[in-house]
Amino acid sequence: MELDKALDEWMHDVNKLVPNVKQRQRITFVGAEAYKKQLHDVTKSKHYDQNHTDTSKVTHLADAIVTSNTNIDYVRDGTSIVGFIKKGINHARIAGMLNDGTKYIPGDHFVEEARHSSKRAVLAAQYAEYKRILRGGK
Repeated sequence: MELDKALDEWMHDVNKLVPNVKQRQRITFVGAEAYKKQLHDVTKSKHYDQNHTDTSKVTHLADAIVTSNTNIDYVRDGTSIVGFIKKGINHARIAGMLNDGTKYIPGDHFVEEARHSSKRAVLAAQYAEYKRILRGGK
């Protein structure tokens, strides 16, 4: 019976280290915010007012990035997403064309660049939030 008790205690201690869905949402959301900032900066540097056209009536691509602490189907499962809004003009479609390229526009892969360059910041933000949750922070 001593082994059973020891395994139960070990399992209890391990379960304290595994975040629940609400905690995972908080952890992944801070990572999503870190990625959003990097994506905004890269988008703005590569695609902000390049043709000097009037964009006063349209939200600029760099300002049309949103985060959500749900998955793509709006289910709260501990994941978070980052993307471009579709309100007004479809910014997601435009970002896809600029990123991947078209028949007339060579792609510059700014989304992949932002994803790659933000990995450390995302993981650092998520780890800091995880440590804060383990210490009992809300």
